[in-house]
Amino acid sequence: MPRSCIVPTLLTLGLGASVAFAQEGTSTGETGSPLADVHSKLPEDIRAYDTHLITLAGPYMQGRVPGSEGMERAKDYVQYNFERAGLIPGFPDKDGNAFATFRDPFPLGGTTTITNQTLDARRMNFEADKDFVFTGLGAEGMATGDAVLVGYSIDNGPDGFTSYPDDIDLTGKIAVMFRFEPMGEDGVSLFNAGGGGWSNAATFDGKLRAAAQRGAEGIIIINTPGADDPRVARLSQFSNGRASARVPVVMKTAEAADKLVGDRDLMALRRDADKGAAPLDLGVELTIGGDVEREALMAENVGGVLRGQGGLEDEWIVVGAHLDHLGMGYFGSREGPGKLHPGADDNASGSAGLILLADKLAATFEGDDRPRRSILIVAFSGEESGLNGSRHYVTDPIAPNDDHVLMVNWDMIGRVLNERLVVSGAFSADGLQEFIQPMLDASGLEIVVPPQMSGASDHTPFYNAGIPILFSIIADFHADYHTPQDVVWKINRTGAVKTVRMYHDIVAAVATRPDRFEFVSPQARRAPQPDAPDAPVRPARVRVGIVIDMSSDESGITIGEVAEGGAAQEAGLAPGDRIVRWDGQKILDLAGFRELLGRHEPGDVVNVGVMRGGDEETIEIELKGR
Repeated sequence: MPRSCIVPTLLTLGLGASVAFAQEGTSTGETGSPLADVHSKLPEDIRAYDTHLITLAGPYMQGRVPGSEGMERAKDYVQYNFERAGLIPGFPDKDGNAFATFRDPFPLGGTTTITNQTLDARRMNFEADKDFVFTGLGAEGMATGDAVLVGYSIDNGPDGFTSYPDDIDLTGKIAVMFRFEPMGEDGVSLFNAGGGGWSNAATFDGKLRAAAQRGAEGIIIINTPGADDPRVARLSQFSNGRASARVPVVMKTAEAADKLVGDRDLMALRRDADKGAAPLDLGVELTIGGDVEREALMAENVGGVLRGQGGLEDEWIVVGAHLDHLGMGYFGSREGPGKLHPGADDNASGSAGLILLADKLAATFEGDDRPRRSILIVAFSGEESGLNGSRHYVTDPIAPNDDHVLMVNWDMIGRVLNERLVVSGAFSADGLQEFIQPMLDASGLEIVVPPQMSGASDHTPFYNAGIPILFSIIADFHADYHTPQDVVWKINRTGAVKTVRMYHDIVAAVATRPDRFEFVSPQARRAPQPDAPDAPVRPARVRVGIVIDMSSDESGITIGEVAEGGAAQEAGLAPGDRIVRWDGQKILDLAGFRELLGRHEPGDVVNVGVMRGGDEETIEIELKGR
């Protein structure tokens, strides 16, 4: 490859320079400055973007999960660069003084610490966090009683299966139960044979309720030996989940349970439970329990303002991107917790773009005396846990929502492949599409314009509030989303900076446009237009096989019922599960779910993020035709 071709090729692919130079012939003992040589040929804005990206996605930022020291550093970094670009503080202080602080705090749930974990039995030693954990599935406090093995604690299973005789009374007892449901020698459910996964009988809600209703003072869940499910290899505290019982609940490893059952064989007891054996007194008194300390967590958006002038200064443009990510994979990870999730594309790429945009816009408007709108550039927090930062802003904005003329949002603009970038939302205002089209054409990118709103991110609360929006995300999704593999070296710096340049032109043009754009509601878009032929409505082609619980007020889709033999049942979904992601994209409500579902054909396989007991799991579903 000629040396003159190396730089653009590296930038297009987003690869490190050392890779290409090694191919030139010096695989070891390289001399010179290959990275410096590459950077010397780059425009200054790409070098600046690279610095911001590497900083925000570096290990020192700890995956930028709210509440962490790393997130505090990331916020400091963004604020420092906003100040350096000449932005003024975006938010009022606690006394109501406008433009007084770069930080806009809001509550974001809380942190839960479990202490005093206890599982005491005479002549047995059990170690907390190794042999057992106290869980958030029940109540805090202590309980003492004789241990009784209650099989799977299933009250009324298929074909009349039950773990409980009619006369069983667990008053004053500690109920010890196996996780999941009856299984064969292969560890696969007997209730859901051929369907894969577990049936509704395996859910914690029903099993814990069955024991508590019979008077149990406390409950121990055993990770069932031999179960064909990776969750039996770990202990989960479910500390942020909803309690299913009003008594203390402990989870225990199979190895520790071996000691609890004494001379009996735990696998033999499991096989008895598979057949519905009667409860068994284990002949040991136990004390179990723990305490829960809850501390409110406050998150902060970080925002700076380029103040407008000339009569347009009280109209606002917001440009945002979320700064937060998953930390060590505490939630939302597609690979589970324990490893750093740098979030280079999601969304250090967008946050680095905000800093670059602040510099560009400040330089553009310096000395420009034309009337222009005010611009708030804001790094949102709490997006990964439900668009919390942007929801907070729309609820408590710095100016009335009616004075907001446009919201621009970036979420994952770093892994641009084949120059393809999504720009959605131009239909959200009359004339917006025509106005921005020349800038899209001049971007050097292949712009993909979806027919409907694309994805659920921080633009969604603004759109729902009647504010025109533009939203960009990479057009070609990658498998590193929400995994530790979302790392800096894979980012296409050129594609990201082309995105920032394009939006600089759009925002600057909208800021100085005399007239504002008028919002077009989703209902108006769906209404038939006068003198226009009726477009045929294509029916949905796939089904998941669920009935949605419409009474739930949580974000996502809460499952009320699962259809027999449907895709959801075969994948192991159950009532009470809450679908929050669909192939990486967040689901906020039924409309978003339907829109994503409408893109599929029978036989498509999707990875669905499901909230269960406070944990998010990724489940693969093969969609069926209607």
